[in-house]
Amino acid sequence: MANGNINPTHLSSIANNSNSKNIHIQKQLELAKKSRNSSSPHHNARVAAAVARASNSTHGNNNSNNSNSSNNSEKEDKQWTVLDFGGMAIKNISLELFKYTFLTTLYLNHNKLLFIPPEISNLKNLNVLDISGNKLTFLPPEMGLLPELKELYMFDNIIAELPNEFGFLFKLEILGIEGNPINEKIVQHLQQDGTQGVIVYLRDKCQVPRPPEKRKWISFDDEQMMDDRYLVMTYNVLCDKYASAQTYAYTPSWVLNWENRSKKIIKEILEFSPDIVCLQEVEMGQFDEFFKPQLSEYNGVFWPKSRAKTMQESEKKSVDGCATFYKKERFNLIEKDLIEFNQTASQKPEYRKYEDVYNRVMLKDNIAVVTLLEDKKTNLCLIVANTHLHWDPAFKDVKLVQAAILIEEIEKYSELYMKRPLRQQFTKYLQNDVTRFPLLVCGDFNSEEDSGVYEFLSKAKISPDHEDYLGHSYGTEEVTHKFQLKSAYLEIDDLEFTNYTPGFKGVLDYIWYTSNTIKVTAALGGIDKNYMKKVVGFPEFHFPSDHIPLITQIKIKNQIPPHLNQGSMNRQAQAVQQQTAQQRRQMNMK
Repeated sequence: MANGNINPTHLSSIANNSNSKNIHIQKQLELAKKSRNSSSPHHNARVAAAVARASNSTHGNNNSNNSNSSNNSEKEDKQWTVLDFGGMAIKNISLELFKYTFLTTLYLNHNKLLFIPPEISNLKNLNVLDISGNKLTFLPPEMGLLPELKELYMFDNIIAELPNEFGFLFKLEILGIEGNPINEKIVQHLQQDGTQGVIVYLRDKCQVPRPPEKRKWISFDDEQMMDDRYLVMTYNVLCDKYASAQTYAYTPSWVLNWENRSKKIIKEILEFSPDIVCLQEVEMGQFDEFFKPQLSEYNGVFWPKSRAKTMQESEKKSVDGCATFYKKERFNLIEKDLIEFNQTASQKPEYRKYEDVYNRVMLKDNIAVVTLLEDKKTNLCLIVANTHLHWDPAFKDVKLVQAAILIEEIEKYSELYMKRPLRQQFTKYLQNDVTRFPLLVCGDFNSEEDSGVYEFLSKAKISPDHEDYLGHSYGTEEVTHKFQLKSAYLEIDDLEFTNYTPGFKGVLDYIWYTSNTIKVTAALGGIDKNYMKKVVGFPEFHFPSDHIPLITQIKIKNQIPPHLNQGSMNRQAQAVQQQTAQQRRQMNMK
């Protein structure tokens, strides 16, 4: 026995005569041998300390006393991230250990552990975990929720099966399983494709978990649902072209498959049955061949990104863009317009004199789709803009320019729409003021609440030296707009994210509305928090995109229902007069 553990010579080996020369099996045997030689107390810590002393000794003669003092001070300030409990004959682990969420390396090897607590999943920054040489017979599925784990050593235990959830360890480079009576299927995949082969095998075996609790409606209005309310959805559906196994390596292949995802996307839309649906990342081919037939109760307006203009017809099908759907029975389409940010920037004299417009803005071909919809019952009109701004955080300046162009172009289209022969009652409602146009600006803005884009839209101005311009020059004047825009989710506290991946969690999608003309009466809340504790990232079993849809209920403020003709208005006035006269008679009788 060694440190109270099973003698390595009696352990199961994954090597046999036929596969012992396999490169992956050889690697396992080498690493297992190294692990067995590290069974003494704090072996890894002592080795690291010896290496550090040797390094200091080599450079010590070149450093002055002041330098050494400075270096020591820096070391004291630097937080430690490695913890070595190896070779200590430990039988149980205190749960306090799992509060050290800053740990990147944890050695629990060569102890007497019988199980690993599921709370280990709290150590989200863990890169290396060594649990070799214990008495473990199983591992908790929660270990699959360690998104940064690259090396997992579990040599010389009594483990026969690995949880399917280990398939979510998409960054895992080394899985040490030698010395365990491990399932033969896992050994076969290791032999054929190494660690990644095992991870893919386990990931695609994952069973569909119970669905989360349904998202809750948050109401801001006590009135019941009435005909003057609209449900509005915005949703980045993640087009098939971008849903690659390399980008979403934590998602089972069958879950990532478009056939599976598309069904869930349509189910989500039809379940809520919004009056207006703004979709982003819709491929041109999918719009015609899938979305239009599936959303048969709707009419749709679509434009692809600008690059489609330079492509052959067969190539255009995979270009994504923005699609706005509206219910046929409720709306008439009065106008539809396209905003191409790069083309618009190139045509503006105030932009053309700046090199950054050519070197940065014009290289990104994002777009917006603008529609003018007329309610068939009330004859009121509503402008709906649907956009998808550039994604890269290194191009915050481009996003800000795109947002400025978006609002400026919407202002221009609003002016043009006002000159149309709209219904008389709605023309009176506008009072020849473009800011009285009810306006929704929906989409994936790829910008959080602390961004320049959010500041510009919500405060109606942005300074030319704002930090999000990243030092690039696009003018010397403050950029402003006329609209009183608010985020429909401004008052909702439980919306922690609209985009969720292992590398990012935050709100990027918005439904903006003109607060002087529109009132938000309800909104769909966030995702079940308990369910999210077991999720590495989206897409996953119950969420078909890396974004979630936002849905709000709105009404247009201060409207005089145009469907009331003069006769009905007269009858209402007469009824009021009669009621008033009757009240006066009753008062006189008293």
